[in-house]
Amino acid sequence: MTTVVVTRPADQATDLVLALEQAGYTVRRHPLIDIVPLADDDQAAASGLRNRFLDIDQYRAVIAISVNAAGIGLRWLDRYWPQPPLGIDWYAVGPSTADVLRAEDLPVTMPESRFDSEGVLALPGLQADAIGGEKVLIWRGVGGRETLASVLRERGAQVDYAELYERGQIAWTAADWAQSLSGQPVLLLSSSQALDIVEQQVPDLAQRVAAIMLPSERVADMARARGYAQVLTAASARDEDMLLCLQQWKPGA
Repeated sequence: MTTVVVTRPADQATDLVLALEQAGYTVRRHPLIDIVPLADDDQAAASGLRNRFLDIDQYRAVIAISVNAAGIGLRWLDRYWPQPPLGIDWYAVGPSTADVLRAEDLPVTMPESRFDSEGVLALPGLQADAIGGEKVLIWRGVGGRETLASVLRERGAQVDYAELYERGQIAWTAADWAQSLSGQPVLLLSSSQALDIVEQQVPDLAQRVAAIMLPSERVADMARARGYAQVLTAASARDEDMLLCLQQWKPGA
């Protein structure tokens, strides 16, 4: 029986864990980060975060980078707008993020296959002839890749960030990792940051797992370049896509 280590934040792992257990896998929970939403306080006012939402009707496009960004962003939006303003084009990096926005009846555009910044940048509505001279707001956590904003600015857009949460890394001991990685399980990771966190805490990670699974071809390529022999790439971060990828994997193939 294959053992799977799920590294999602504790409050976001339950559905995936249940799906894996129902499919017959042994599951170990090992969250890597805590998601800490930023407060709507004096600092939010001073940084301009509050005004991003008060003036959100001035933006042509809003892009949600992650499930966390979408969920927290919608809570901010609801605080200041009883109804979402009209005239905004809503974008999501991938299906799970799109699901959060669609649950609030927002019309969402997302990439068909490549669920990362590069995939979003290929969408017709974000090309220079469509977005040049327009304002774009990116919902994300504090820090992260600059590719999306940089390219949109090159295309003539005015880009602002709404940085909505911080990621707090969880420091696990060597004994904790020894327990979670015993028997060479499959390690499910959600991002390049997740891979970096594990490698910082487990330098010999590649020798201690049977495979790692990632929901992004870009990050999967990064993992292969670092020497991981078995890298599984799910179609997206959705629970059903992660499960299907695992079920289609043939160890040793």
